[in-house]
Amino acid sequence: MTEQNKRPEESPGHEIAEKMVAERVSQARKEEVLEIYEDLLSTLWNRILPTLGRVTVAAIMERALAMTEETYPALGRLQVTNDGVAFDQLRVRVGMGEEERGMLRDALKELVANLIDILAMLTGDILVRKLMIEIEGRSL
Repeated sequence: MTEQNKRPEESPGHEIAEKMVAERVSQARKEEVLEIYEDLLSTLWNRILPTLGRVTVAAIMERALAMTEETYPALGRLQVTNDGVAFDQLRVRVGMGEEERGMLRDALKELVANLIDILAMLTGDILVRKLMIEIEGRSL
């Protein structure tokens, strides 16, 4: 088959276009996962801050992050700041495949679970119940 007789789906332009679309879709999905968890962690941070204070909340978040990094080292790119958890360095990574996106989602879910567990150990069910009401209905 000559170059001119190739079907459109076999042309180099089609392959490049498919690749570009796939990369953008992949990036959009990654951003969506990051935005969901960034919003969730921000909500948790802001809800417990008045009760526990900035230093305590930061220490709890750093502990939850350290625990999660043992299983998911990629979360080492997250940074705990005075204002919450910064996702900037995690966003820098591009070209994530489906498997890596799934692992990122699992890692962030584990981080939230570790945070809730630490809060439950330290404060009992009272604070955790309030937080659960706040985050109820969010799809993870």
